[in-house]
Amino acid sequence: MKPGSSRTAVVFGLLCLATVLAPARTVDFAGARLETVLQGRTECVPLSSVAAAMSGRFWRVADRFVMVLSGDSVTPGPEYVFRADSIHALCGGRRVKLPAAPVMHNDRLYLPVVALAGLFPSTRVPELEALETSRQGDTVVFAFRARCRPGEKMTGLGDSKSSLEYHLVIGARPDPGFGPQVAMLSLTPPGLLKSVVLDTGAGTVLSFSFKQPAAQRLSVLSDRMELRVWPRPERTIKRIVLDPGHGGDSPGAVGRRGTQEKVVVLDVARRLKKKLERQGFEVILTRDSDEFVSLADRSRTGNGCKADLFISIHANASPNRAACGFETYFLSEAKTDWERAVAARENASFEVEDSGTGPSAGGDVGLILADLAQNEYLLESSELAARIQEKTVPHARIKDRGVRQANFYVLRNNFLPAVLVEVGFLSNASEEKLLRQPDHRERLAEGISRGIAEFARVYRPKTNGATSGGKDKKAGSPRS
Repeated sequence: MKPGSSRTAVVFGLLCLATVLAPARTVDFAGARLETVLQGRTECVPLSSVAAAMSGRFWRVADRFVMVLSGDSVTPGPEYVFRADSIHALCGGRRVKLPAAPVMHNDRLYLPVVALAGLFPSTRVPELEALETSRQGDTVVFAFRARCRPGEKMTGLGDSKSSLEYHLVIGARPDPGFGPQVAMLSLTPPGLLKSVVLDTGAGTVLSFSFKQPAAQRLSVLSDRMELRVWPRPERTIKRIVLDPGHGGDSPGAVGRRGTQEKVVVLDVARRLKKKLERQGFEVILTRDSDEFVSLADRSRTGNGCKADLFISIHANASPNRAACGFETYFLSEAKTDWERAVAARENASFEVEDSGTGPSAGGDVGLILADLAQNEYLLESSELAARIQEKTVPHARIKDRGVRQANFYVLRNNFLPAVLVEVGFLSNASEEKLLRQPDHRERLAEGISRGIAEFARVYRPKTNGATSGGKDKKAGSPRS
């Protein structure tokens, strides 16, 4: 099961899905009392119950769930389209981003309770009225208070897109005075906080950014919740996974002189491995010979060995024979036709492996896009890509095609900083000639290694004495 994601609304509580749904409580919805269930940390209601409460109907079409609400005798009510594990939905023909993704269990779709108020404005939820802050040592405490009717209870889900960002979805509507309180907090941010932004477009979402890497703990009570934030201990890059693309019966791109991508990238990866090991890193290759490794297995290697970085190495091709240069990708929504084309080419083997259930290039607006930024370390991945690009281009004396973003399958399920590099174009005669030369491959490996080393150096946060020693530096428990 793939977790979903988004820039302003991320996967809250879906990274550690429970196998069994456990009964929780009930919520008021459209005049009915709906029983909720817990999926991991996410409180949900079945789509079937929502449809019944609103006198609507729903059905499943492939991986989509379509719900139509009752209308008048002439015009049907609004149509909603959902997909499991995706924060993208269609509501009355309008694409929206949900604050948390629907989840599937036993062929039933469940909507997170925190998403109901944004989808259905008539939903009764507590009213968020106050935000207070305090300091306990180097821990910042954010306390949220809401007005709750009898039987109502606050709900909240939070998760980090990176160590510098935190997104909190609150199952409550802000009253008119709450927004100004958030705005004032951004003017005089306490301690670790850099800024906080309130988004009420599809629910109540607070996006926190921090001055240095931070850890968080969220506590939810009946009429209030408390978010505690404290500095993370220093993190060190030690173990790196290098992923030479293709292999075996998958040659990848092939130049006019017969140069195969799988051969070029394996040689670059081996050279890079030696350079990184000389710098003290532990390096693991997803393949060290001409063998086929599925994209799913490549992703699992990064997580299974508890790596700190994942670097996938490829060579490019284009119908435009003049295209040339070096580019580095991180996982996000492709912004240009070229980025989409490169992702489609590199994802093609997954489509074959998975019998057509992998990424697709067409389909319904907004729903064909899989979860676009589901790598938990999106910010770090973009920074890693930038370091590799800026160090490799001048050293290898190759055209700079820049840092790009696209939806690569091999990067999706790696929950660590992860990038994909395209070392050059085998479809370009001059660049194919370069890529056949050991000296050029050595320069590529050296440039990439310098970028990785630079990222590892700056990845350790400057604490400036903010964190104390001893037990206080241990991750996982805030000061109190």
